[in-house]
Amino acid sequence: MTSQQQDTGADYRGPLAPPPASGLPLAVVAIIAFVPFGIVALLRSLTVHRRWERGEYDLSVRAAADARQWSIRAIALGVSIAVFAVGAALVLSTP
Repeated sequence: MTSQQQDTGADYRGPLAPPPASGLPLAVVAIIAFVPFGIVALLRSLTVHRRWERGEYDLSVRAAADARQWSIRAIALGVSIAVFAVGAALVLSTP
């Protein structure tokens, strides 16, 4: 085998694993549900692909997990506030 036929992979400069799911659609829903936490989720989800491109796979996985967690928190808090507001409106509207 010549040196041209050997494939050691040492000169490969791209990322070895596929990018993790960024959770961007969930972050957009989170912005609708509760804006402050939704913005944090959006910012975290936007860093996932950037870190993956730089070869920081572990940090991109962590950013994706953070984005999901912030999105879930925002949606849960937004739904809780909506349920509380509707309940309070119903209670206060009865004579």
